[in-house]
Amino acid sequence: MAVGSLSGCLARGPFQRDEVTEAVTGTFALPDVQEIRVTNAIGDVTVRAVNTDEIGVRVLKRSVVGARGLKDITVRIGVENGVLTVETSLADEVTWFTRSSPGTDVSITVPQGTAGPIVSSVASRLGNVSLFDTRGDTIARTNLGDVTAARVDGYLTLESELGTILASDVAGLDHVQTELGQIKVDLAGLRTDIEIGTQMGDVVVGVAETLDLDVVAESNASVDSDLPLTGGRSERRRVTGRLNAGGSRLHVFSDVGEVSLRMM
Repeated sequence: MAVGSLSGCLARGPFQRDEVTEAVTGTFALPDVQEIRVTNAIGDVTVRAVNTDEIGVRVLKRSVVGARGLKDITVRIGVENGVLTVETSLADEVTWFTRSSPGTDVSITVPQGTAGPIVSSVASRLGNVSLFDTRGDTIARTNLGDVTAARVDGYLTLESELGTILASDVAGLDHVQTELGQIKVDLAGLRTDIEIGTQMGDVVVGVAETLDLDVVAESNASVDSDLPLTGGRSERRRVTGRLNAGGSRLHVFSDVGEVSLRMM
């Protein structure tokens, strides 16, 4: 097991007498870490590549019921077999979805480019999940919150039950879905058939002009497309056709919302 340095500090919030925070931080050297996995209970998760030669982890524990709320939060940070795992959890008796619940915000910085580790999974039960300038075929998901990915070198799976999904300047996508929320993503590459859709919300997909696709886009509201498709049909609620030579199936859908396909 590789061990980095860990530290913590306690502070009281300036606006609420009973609001307190505690930061747990850690630094880890390369090449001890080749992969990162994050699981957060309540709070945001951000992984960002910056100009650094080490990996930095900061978990901010928050409680609006005083220091006793911080005791309900468990933070685990460690490296084993090249995998850095950051995991937070709440005591079983905590009602995690109330405004008075304790929470944790996780921030991780990694080196830029190929020097940085692979980010394999990032998840939060309640909070936003963000990836900036990272690399790896990441699974990023949250139950309640937005998912954002920008300038990521990898094929991504992006999922939320309630929240917006945004992806731009990423190498490719494997799967994109939210149950209630909008989707706006760019599709520059894919490895197999892909579904991008939501039950309720608008969906906008930018498609690279060089891709070979069989396209199906459908919505109970309306569908519009400026893709130069051939061999299909264009109707108000459904558009089908072949892009370039055809190939992998791109299925874009919204049960309640508009669907728009655009050339990148």
